[in-house]
Order: sequence, then C-alpha cells, then structure tokens
Amino acid sequence: MTLRPFLLSALIVGTTSCSHLPGGHSIPGGGSLPATSLDPNACGGFSSAGDVGAKFKAFLTATQDLQKATADSVATIKNSCVTMGKELGMSDADLGGDDVGATCQKVIAAYQANLSVAVKSKAALKIEFTPGKCTLQAEADATAGGGCSGTASGSTSAGSSAQGQCAATAKVEASIHATCTPPSLSITADAKLVVDKSKFDMTIKAMNDGLPQILSVAAKIGPIKEAAVYWAETAKALGDSAKDFASAFKDQATCVGLQAGFAAKAAAGVQANVSVSVSVSASASGSVGG
Repeated sequence: MTLRPFLLSALIVGTTSCSHLPGGHSIPGGGSLPATSLDPNACGGFSSAGDVGAKFKAFLTATQDLQKATADSVATIKNSCVTMGKELGMSDADLGGDDVGATCQKVIAAYQANLSVAVKSKAALKIEFTPGKCTLQAEADATAGGGCSGTASGSTSAGSSAQGQCAATAKVEASIHATCTPPSLSITADAKLVVDKSKFDMTIKAMNDGLPQILSVAAKIGPIKEAAVYWAETAKALGDSAKDFASAFKDQATCVGLQAGFAAKAAAGVQANVSVSVSVSASASGSVGG
C-alpha cells in the first residue's frame, strides 16, 4: 500500500465516524462537513435552540438579503455607467477595472464636459429632475424576519442577543422591501443655444439610458444604508460574543460560532457596496441638480 491511499483511507474512516459534525454538507456515513460560508440552513436550521435559533436563522437570512441587495445596487450602477460610457465613445480602458466608483466618476465627468461645449451656456439647459422616494411600512419594520414581538427563550445573554438580531433583521428586510417611487429626468435645451447638436444629442441619449437606474439606486440606498449600520453593529457584537452565544445551541455550538463569524465578516463587503452606491448615486444626482 502506498502512503497516499493509506492516508485517504484513514481520513475517510475518521470523518465517517463523526455523525454529528456541524454544517450542511453530507458525507459518507451520515455525518456532515462544517459550512465554509454563511448559510441560514446550516446547523440543522438551528432548530435545537427553539425561538433563539429561529431568530438567529432569520438574522442570517437578512444578512444574505442585505449582501445581495447591496451587490445588486453596485452592479446596477456599474452597468449604467458602462452603458453611458460606451454611448459617449469612451475607451474600454476607461470603463474597465474593478473600481466602480472611479469608473462612474469618469463617465459623469465626460457627460458634464460634453454638455459644457455642446451648448453656449448652462442657462441653455432645462433640467427637470424629481428624485425618487422610498417609504418604509411601519408594520414591516416591526414584524419582518421572524416576529420581533416574540420573547426569546434561552439564557439572558442569548435571549438579549436574539432580540438584537431580530430588530436588525426587521430593519434590513423593511429597507430592502421599501415602497419606492421612481425618479423622473428630462433634459432639453433651447435649439438656438445648441452649438454642437450631434454631441448634445449623443450625450442626452447616454444620460437618459443610464442615469434613471443610478437615480433609482439613490432613492433606495438611503434606507438600506441606515439599516446596514444597525445590522453591522449587531453582527460585530454577535461575532465578538460568538462563543457565549453559541453555548445556547448545545451540540450545534461549533457550527453556530462559525456562522456568527461569517455574519460579522460580511460587514466589510456590505459597507463597501453601500459606500460605492451612496457616492456614485449622490454624484449622479448632483450632476442633474438633485
């Protein structure tokens, strides 16, 4: 027998003998491997901890929803900026790269520069812009994510932590599902004051094709930003006290500790997405007088 097959056999025997490993992935023999990323369905759905477990699962689900919502906002902004940039004749070098904020700032500068030479003066432009508005429904803020009105069971620390998670969950879900009115944008100019019609028409088309989506993000990102701040504080506190909190889950403690850590680590990515969305959408709004 060679060494490698021997070690592989030993590994399989060792893992199959553990039938209660945390995580969500099955292995031969009925056990499972530890989850390697945030997963609300890991650890058997946290069912062993009752109400505390249900609230923790809801918090992890809200974390995933927040990750997706903020990532989608950045993707929308990037696609809109690239669309405008291409219509403005910008190079792939200017529109490429991973820095979405820098790319969009180049695009905004490009269409502003075009307008400054396409008309005799800014006074020639007539820009009608109404920002979108988002409204949070009070009942959604109070009940989203597993019933914040319920009393968490378990130890004092676990129960208090679960209530904090539940409040953060409610804020996140309410902000993501807010009712929003779309922004409106209209840019025209006095034909007598247009000195480069071709450039003016090209620029206005690019702005009309890309800006509405960015301006929609501008409306939506406000409530999400506020919810993300509260959520991040909760996630950090959970990560800092993961060991104590996980003790309420008994045999699932190791798995729960990992998931609490994943939630805390998600904060950096969420905050980066929010920062880009806020910065670019604010610049776009400002460029049309919002």
